[in-house]
Amino acid sequence: MTPSTSPLASRRRVLRGAVGAAIASALPAFTNAQGTDAVLRLGYIGPGKKPAAATGWALRQGLLQRELASLGIQEISTRNFPNGPDLNEAFAGGVLDVGIYGDTPAIVAHSRGLENRLIGFDAVGMNVWLLTPRGGVRSVKELEGQSIGVARGSYMHRYVLGLLKAHGLQKSVKVIHMFPRDGEAALDRGSIAAFAAQIDVGPLLASRGYPVIDQADQHPSLRGTSVIVASDKVLQARPGLAAAWTRARRSALADIHRDPQAYYAFHAEVSGFPLEVVKVSHPLSQYPEAAYPAEGTALLAEVKNFLLAEKLIDRDFNLDNWRVNDA
Repeated sequence: MTPSTSPLASRRRVLRGAVGAAIASALPAFTNAQGTDAVLRLGYIGPGKKPAAATGWALRQGLLQRELASLGIQEISTRNFPNGPDLNEAFAGGVLDVGIYGDTPAIVAHSRGLENRLIGFDAVGMNVWLLTPRGGVRSVKELEGQSIGVARGSYMHRYVLGLLKAHGLQKSVKVIHMFPRDGEAALDRGSIAAFAAQIDVGPLLASRGYPVIDQADQHPSLRGTSVIVASDKVLQARPGLAAAWTRARRSALADIHRDPQAYYAFHAEVSGFPLEVVKVSHPLSQYPEAAYPAEGTALLAEVKNFLLAEKLIDRDFNLDNWRVNDA
């Protein structure tokens, strides 16, 4: 097998190409219909009608709107995306101002020239569940010669690549791009040996009887973070944006900790996932109060170093210079 056709080379092309194509294209159908920069355009990942976590609660309670109004922002429009590369595509097309998504696609995009800055973390230490068909393989080692489904360019993708490398399987396991919505059907058909599922989807599939053979929680450096990234353009126009966002998140977190049941009911409502699944997926300990918590920045460094070592990104950059320091 030549290097250009090996499973490892294919995985590298997928993750690198996820943003390479994004930088060269746009989403003309998603435009700022109001025609004014007084509308802030927010993108996020997930199936829900609105974002969740602390930012979502800040939106629901009007806390974010109040903070941003002082900057001249009159409205916040939201749009959900199926994965990080798609959100990057919208950023590259100039149709988003702020994005909340996984660390891996955010770092890949910035490394490849997307002009944006880190303004905070929405969640730190996100888990991944590696599930198999009923009666399928019972360990990671048994995946040799098999295939794994995972959303390309996601934090779950990095977990899969890191897990395979740790077990010496990176050259013998085929990694197939698969959206979370298609994972259960593929497991049910037995067309894949395993599926790497993110928060919400993982425990939901586990509750339906699909065995879990590994989790990112067992490999702390492979856990994910959800980062908040803003375009250079909006930060130049609204220099207080990062600090305002952090204030809104802190107010929201105070509310959440006062009444977690109300928060979890809201999260289940907007995400469409059962309440118990949401509670397992989103422990409140994963929602940091600080804009740049030590654990989050350490995990971000792990992600960047891994992507560089695996040649999934070519350009290094200073994480401290990426972030907005007045958040």
